[in-house]
Amino acid sequence: METFLCKDVQAREQLKSKKGTVAVIIAAVAAYLEEEEKALRPAMFQRRPAEVSSAWRSSGREEIMRMRMLWQRRIVPR
Repeated sequence: METFLCKDVQAREQLKSKKGTVAVIIAAVAAYLEEEEKALRPAMFQRRPAEVSSAWRSSGREEIMRMRMLWQRRIVPR
């Protein structure tokens, strides 16, 4: 487990005196979350490649819709 090194002198003093340990813990967690967010920012703004429409996929969907319509009208040959 990695220990969090606090760069803030005031927070370090509070930790030594054992007063305000909750505040120090909250500050450490907030600093950690901020570092994690900074690391994830570039990935958040990457664009996805545009989807390429496939002729096979669209014709398959059209056929499914056509068959469904025929079943609803009860025109399907048996």
